[in-house]
Parts: sequence; C-alpha cells; structure tokens
Amino acid sequence: MSDFVIGIPIGMAIGIAIGLNLGIIIGRKQKPWSELTEEEKKIRKIAIGVGIVILLLGIIVFLWQLFT
Repeated sequence: MSDFVIGIPIGMAIGIAIGLNLGIIIGRKQKPWSELTEEEKKIRKIAIGVGIVILLLGIIVFLWQLFT
C-alpha cells in the first residue's frame, strides 16, 4: 500500500483524538452562553469562525491531495 493510503487513516485518528482532548479540556472551563459578557460572546464567535475556516481549509487540502 502507498504511504498516502496508510497516512490518511492514521492522520484522521490522530486529529480526532487531539480534537476530542482539546474539547474536553477547554469545555470544563466554559461558562454557559447566558452568563457570558458581550465581549466574551464576541471572542467566542470569532474563535468558532476561525475554527470553521481552518476545518474548511483542511478539507480543501485533503481533497486536493486526494485528486492529484
């Protein structure tokens, strides 16, 4: 098998494991949305937006590598 076929599942597993761990660690310290100030809500919205952009870039790079 090629390195590409072997690398995809390993990379996905590592990414999922890191994402879950970060989510659990960060999630413990979070306050409910109703208790956040307007500044905290703004920062959280920006962080979510940046995370979505990074996710989309990762998907685009994956598809580009897959089809070239």
